[in-house]
Amino acid sequence: MLGWTLGLLCGASIFVLYPFFSSRVDSQLGKSTEKRIAQQDNVRSYQDQQKQHKQQLSLGEIDEQQYERLLADAQRLLLSNADVSTPSESPFKSAGGMWLAPVLVVFLSVSTFFIYHQLGAFADQNIADLIQQQSLDSNDTEAAKKHNDNLIAAVEKRVEDQTDNVYYWMMLAQSALGDQDMARANNYFAQALKVKPKDSYLLGQYAESLFLLDQSRFTERVTLAVDKAFMADANNYTVLGLKGIEAFSNNELHQAISYWRRAQQNLDSNSVVFQGLQLGIDRAVLMLSAAPDKPALFSVTVDLSIDASVIFEKDQLVFVAVLHSEGPSMPLAAIKLPASKLPDRVTLSDRNVLVPGQSLSSANIIKVVARLSSTGSATPQSGDWEAVSESLVLTQEGVQTTLSINRRRQ
Repeated sequence: MLGWTLGLLCGASIFVLYPFFSSRVDSQLGKSTEKRIAQQDNVRSYQDQQKQHKQQLSLGEIDEQQYERLLADAQRLLLSNADVSTPSESPFKSAGGMWLAPVLVVFLSVSTFFIYHQLGAFADQNIADLIQQQSLDSNDTEAAKKHNDNLIAAVEKRVEDQTDNVYYWMMLAQSALGDQDMARANNYFAQALKVKPKDSYLLGQYAESLFLLDQSRFTERVTLAVDKAFMADANNYTVLGLKGIEAFSNNELHQAISYWRRAQQNLDSNSVVFQGLQLGIDRAVLMLSAAPDKPALFSVTVDLSIDASVIFEKDQLVFVAVLHSEGPSMPLAAIKLPASKLPDRVTLSDRNVLVPGQSLSSANIIKVVARLSSTGSATPQSGDWEAVSESLVLTQEGVQTTLSINRRRQ
């Protein structure tokens, strides 16, 4: 970096010095031209005087002796004018102001380094060099730790002047998390949020660090931070994980499972975070299975029957599915039962979901489809009889509807 700076200074110095050398050369050329013109004028004047004296001699106005004397005077004047030298100038003027050139070069160099150090990216370049050095020494634990300490110290000093650099605040926060210093980490995330108050990732990180700082308890400020982060991004896996923990601590097990499964959708199934969420889900499911009589949350209850006009066999299968009211036709949850059991009341809940990580609670507006299959296949076929509910709002308390299978598919 220093080499680049010196190179630029050398280039700038050329532009500073050029006018001095250019003006001096122009001055010398001008003086030479003026001297040559003066000499030519003197010779021309002597020749004119000589011609005039010859005319006077031929006309008898002067004699030969006077002519010789006047011609000698003209020659002496010519020689006198040719020997006249230009009066000496002051040393500074004759030098064309060259004494100012080194002063300007020194001033340019000093001011450039000072301004760059104060306003430029000198500190940022130093941090970038430390990051690069740290990556090069990644295999040397001791050297890497030393460079990391120097890096964090440089970043801490830099943010005193450059408080609007979110990247630096995040570096400090992650370093504090690695040191298990939750107070510092939370403070750094808070500083980053001052720069980007609506950043959903920062809101989630701040909420998580605040939760850990408060001994993994949902204090009032933690709840407020989590809710704010959830409003900013309802799909942030960190926030969904926290919402799941909050629901689990309130014994809202179905809600906790729903949040954790939604968080898993954005993660690699082999990641540590995914596996941690799965442990929470398994625990919640185990607790639910220990209380089978407890009504399921986000359940869909259907009073189902087959219209008297429909002719069917008792061993035919009936499929009941819950789908998004608008969107993909893939069922969220489904069950099957023999037609002989109808009319009956059936209930679908998260126990009946078809895809791991999916839950009824992830849907807000649903519809229910009941189908009497003519082939025994779960895939709709021409000739099947069915019934479709209107759009239903699914809440935590569940929803109930009545269906009568009476329409034939074409």
